[in-house]
Amino acid sequence: MSTTSILPGPRATAALLVIAPLGALLEAGFSPLRGGSTADDVQHIAAHQPLFVATVLVGLTSTLLFIPAFLGLADACRTASPRLAGFAGWVMVGAMCGFVAVRTLQSVELQSVREGLTPAVAARLVDHAGFGPIVAPLLVLFLGGALIGLVCLAIAAWRAGFPRAACVLLALFQIVDLAIPARPVISHLILLVALTWLAMTLWTHPGTASPRAEAMHAAAV
Repeated sequence: MSTTSILPGPRATAALLVIAPLGALLEAGFSPLRGGSTADDVQHIAAHQPLFVATVLVGLTSTLLFIPAFLGLADACRTASPRLAGFAGWVMVGAMCGFVAVRTLQSVELQSVREGLTPAVAARLVDHAGFGPIVAPLLVLFLGGALIGLVCLAIAAWRAGFPRAACVLLALFQIVDLAIPARPVISHLILLVALTWLAMTLWTHPGTASPRAEAMHAAAV
């Protein structure tokens, strides 16, 4: 029976775990948005349209790269926590898909500027759409899924023997991001540090994913 998997291997996962959060940090750092009201965001978009488009495209690419990154990390934790790792990995897939869908509101903001709508009208349109019957469930999927998924993934990584400090940082990311939305660079820097730390472990121990798993494998042999 073939053991070939469509999931990225340990070192491919390690690379993705660095590239994806780095892109998210770049978006957070260079985006013209400042975490104010939607009307303020529309005004900033109007003043910096090319920069807004560039940062959103970078962030969107990172969001898509997070999907194989989190699945690969969950797969690396599967031996120690098969059910929890599987649950965490697929919850994060749902969360990232929800985030991609919610990002359509950013295109509405941009288009409202290009159509010449006033910031007040554009803000009302975006805010009402965000709480509408279609976008609201996607927002819950994104925020709730990311919170639950990252905590579960951090626990699975802890059990698999990954550095505990990195696991704690991973679990804290979404909490910090929700607590200080006006300072996204802080939370995304935490995420970059956590995932890079985990990636270094995967890269160093690609065959068994972590030092503890390596020791367990050696003992079993």
